[in-house]
Amino acid sequence: MEQHQHNIKEEFLVKYILGEASLEERKEVESWVAASDDHKKQMEQFVYLWEQSKLALEAKGTDENLAWLRFKEKVANTPKKPRVLWALPSNNWLKIAAAMLLLLLGTWVLKITIFNKEQAQQLLVETKNNIIADTLPDGSVVTLNKNSSISYSSQFTAGNNRLVQLKGEAFFKVTPNTKQPFLISVNNIQVKVVGTSFNIKEHNGTTEVIVKTGVVEVIKNNQKITLYPMEKGISNANAELIKDKNKDQFYDAYQSHELVCEETPLWRLVEVLNLTYNSTIVIGNPALANLKITTTFVNDSLDKVLQIIATTLQFEIEKKGNKIILQ
Repeated sequence: MEQHQHNIKEEFLVKYILGEASLEERKEVESWVAASDDHKKQMEQFVYLWEQSKLALEAKGTDENLAWLRFKEKVANTPKKPRVLWALPSNNWLKIAAAMLLLLLGTWVLKITIFNKEQAQQLLVETKNNIIADTLPDGSVVTLNKNSSISYSSQFTAGNNRLVQLKGEAFFKVTPNTKQPFLISVNNIQVKVVGTSFNIKEHNGTTEVIVKTGVVEVIKNNQKITLYPMEKGISNANAELIKDKNKDQFYDAYQSHELVCEETPLWRLVEVLNLTYNSTIVIGNPALANLKITTTFVNDSLDKVLQIIATTLQFEIEKKGNKIILQ
């Protein structure tokens, strides 16, 4: 901290900032600051650091002596010791100010941690035997199927993108934002969107992405496919990305509460019913398997769905324990 005519006593800077400098000391500091642009910048930096630290401590309600002890502990654990610039004043706030000045002017580097600065945390939303919907900080809505989870940063909207990590299955309705793409990391692929709705399901290393509205990019290593409504992308541990047409609308039944059948064969509907209602339905008569049905079930109980199907396709229902047999 050397300037053209004289050296400044760093203690004067501390007292000057705190308004405790004598008239002679104030003149000394002001003369030193006016001597060069470098001195002016150093003084501005020190004032900024001091004000931010003081506000942080006051907002946090941190005890001054405790803060000072923490600082000394950090110094003791730092391999390269700072040189002593002055005997520390007795006033607690002067101790804190002196510590900040050491950070600015010393010959060593110490990482500054603002005491009340909110640290980024990973937020976790998970389900067991339930289905839940969660609204993300950007307004996007995620519906998690059973035994699934998503995690994202508490500073979700602060960066260049909106990143979510997924396990299991979820339906996304993404709020549009061209400046912050929405990214989902699942298994070994990444799904990128701006604003759209789609379903992602991963199980045993295989991931399936089905688009309902909008456009979705699926990226795996150096491969990329673009999906449009009613298209799906499939990835497994060994194969390349595969793009295909989606043949029915059952993929989001857990969040829409609708089963839309369009010339749907009975065997396929039975598969969906078993997944949706956690049931055990079997087709006892093979001749029934390829019979087709066109209808829509909305928030209906399993018993009601089976009654409608049985009446429409003309077969009987037999129950044996937990098993439901279609005859």
